[in-house]
Amino acid sequence: MTDRLTITKYGSRYWAVWFDGELLAVTLYKKGARAITAAITTLSTTHGKEVHHGIQAA
Repeated sequence: MTDRLTITKYGSRYWAVWFDGELLAVTLYKKGARAITAAITTLSTTHGKEVHHGIQAA
């Protein structure tokens, strides 16, 4: 899962979280981008196995 999540600089001041090359979130601080990736990794793995959640846009 972590191979699919990346953090890059976004502009001169922001940080972007990418999932499979698709922009997921933009944060002001790198710490916030790391928190997002950690939360996604925690939610998507259980005891080392990936869990696939159906995500539906509201």
